[in-house]
This record gives sequence, structure tokens and C-alpha cells, in this order.
Amino acid sequence: MTRELPKQGNSCQALLSVRNLTLEYRRRRTFAPEFTETIALQDVSFDVCAGETLALVGPSGSGKSSLARCLVLLEKPSAGQILYAGENLHELPPEELKRVRREIHLIFQDSASALNPRMSVRELVAEPLVIQETPPRRLELRSRVDEVLSQVELGESWRDRKPLDLSGGQRQRVAIARALALQPKLLILDEALSSLDVSTQAQIANLLLDLQERHSLAYLLITHDYLMAGALANEVAVLDSGRIIRRSLPVEILTANEQSLS
Repeated sequence: MTRELPKQGNSCQALLSVRNLTLEYRRRRTFAPEFTETIALQDVSFDVCAGETLALVGPSGSGKSSLARCLVLLEKPSAGQILYAGENLHELPPEELKRVRREIHLIFQDSASALNPRMSVRELVAEPLVIQETPPRRLELRSRVDEVLSQVELGESWRDRKPLDLSGGQRQRVAIARALALQPKLLILDEALSSLDVSTQAQIANLLLDLQERHSLAYLLITHDYLMAGALANEVAVLDSGRIIRRSLPVEILTANEQSLS
């Protein structure tokens, strides 16, 4: 589970660019007229390069999941820009935004809650294709579903089972296959490996590396695990209290983290 890393200072083709992103929550206090403001993200900027992995590491409460929700437009930032292939997501017309949504997918930590327990593995992977305006014909659909399930190494014997019949690692393979069905360019992995045991983490990590090489995928890996970040990422950004406090090559971040713990 290792990869070649680029030399520091090399430029890249930015697929996703976040510029000065700020997210504030304004809530009214219980039994009080005044509002309280909480800053979840403050002036966050980074690039995710086409075909490469940026790991965003930080403790719980640092703003990682808030950032993920902003990137897939589940939260609207208070300020800043989210640019995909140079286009501001918040300024795109509906048809263009629909296209972009097919190219960016968020994979959650808890795959069990993200998958409909009543649907089979085949049905779950076919669903994103079916809900498009021009879904493929039945034979084409079956072929595409079987193709991506083979890519995530889920054999024929698992394809008619329901999510609760699968292990955690198998469910994450299904979640990855659902994303692959629409031929994405960017996967946002929000603690997608953290609930798995160490052996299964290694298997899924190697699968992600293989898929990245095969399809030139870009990954934004959101994690609290510095070692996993070091194994998968080309670059690591450290998020703390809603701010990016450091960006560097994985080996430098890992060394700094080990020194802070010693």
C-alpha cells in the first residue's frame, strides 16, 4: 500500500479548487432571543489535482465533514468559492450542475446507513444509472453493473444479496461501485475506511489505488488517520479548528505528527 509521490513544487492540473471557504452556523439559544455564531470553516483553500489524492487530516470537530458537505452542495458556505474544472459550482445553471454531480461522489464512513437495506447489490449499483434521464437498456445496464462490481472484486455470489448480508468492507465496495457506475472524476472519501478493521482497511486502500490508476480518479481523502493519509496521498493538508494549518508531502506531515506525540 505505497505509491510514488511527486516532487515538491510540481504543478498539477487542478480538478477541484477551494478558495477562501468559510462556513458559519447561526443558531438561536434555547429560551433566549440572541443568536450564537459558530465558525465551522474559516478561509480554507486547497486544490485537488486530476488523478491524484489530497488527504485532509484532523481530529473530530475540526470541520472535515462540514467541508465535505459543502463540496457536494449539502451545505452552502458563508463565503468563498468551490471551483470544479474552473467553474464555480454555485454559479452553474441546473443542467451543468447536474452533469457535475455525476462526476463528484461522496462516500461516507457508515455504508450501512447509506445503502437501502431492501435493495440487492445489483439494484444498488444500478440505481444511479436508472435515475438518469436516459438510462441504458436492460442488457446494457446489467453489463455495466457487472463490470463495476468486478472492478471492486465482488463476485457473482454476492450480487443478489442485501446490504445487511455483507461485511463492512463488502458494503464499502458496493458504495464505491455505485460511484464508479457514473464514471466519476472525483471521489470524496469521508472517513470511508475508519470503521473497518486493519486488514480490511488495507484491502480497500489497495483497491482505491488500483481504481485510481485504472481510471485516473482524483480523491479527497478525509481522515483522522495520519498513517492512512501517508499511504494514499500525494499531499496532506492538516485541518484544525476550521483552518488549514499546514500542507506538505506525506512524509513531512507524518514526521511532524510523530514528533508532536513524542
